[in-house]
Amino acid sequence: RVHLCNGDLLTSTPRGVFSDSLLGHLTRPSISAVPGSVIPWGTCVTFVCRAPPGDYIFRLEKNGLSQHEYVKASSGNGTEARFPITSVNKDSGGYYCCLYYTGAEWSERSELLELVVTAPTSQNGTMKNSVCMALAAVVLLILVVILAEAWHSQCRSQCGSMGWRHDGTSQV
Repeated sequence: RVHLCNGDLLTSTPRGVFSDSLLGHLTRPSISAVPGSVIPWGTCVTFVCRAPPGDYIFRLEKNGLSQHEYVKASSGNGTEARFPITSVNKDSGGYYCCLYYTGAEWSERSELLELVVTAPTSQNGTMKNSVCMALAAVVLLILVVILAEAWHSQCRSQCGSMGWRHDGTSQV
């Protein structure tokens, strides 16, 4: 099977996983996670793959399988590619690595980086619940004020049309 990536033809196995026989002896890239490798559920993380200066196509793998689109990136003092995950969940956790393609060969895979996704802390959950309850109380208070004003306005208009004074005595 052949993939077309930014104009380069790359040979892969039928499952989309590149054969180890295609890996060359290039400098191994490094991988890091920003803001870190232990991330609370629902937050974002970005994997950063770095290689020596050059014009490469990067690939991010999770548990040995290609996870993300290929990213072609280059910069002056070195090359890096960024792979963002905007909202991590339980399926996001696992072992990640990256590699790069020069147009002729693949680098070795980077060291493995374990991404650990944690459940939201109970304190964070309690804080969110408190904020929601306070907001609900404010909305309820506003509704009560609106209803009281509507009732008062209706009472004034009915009392005035019947010839009643505000002290409860008749004007007639």
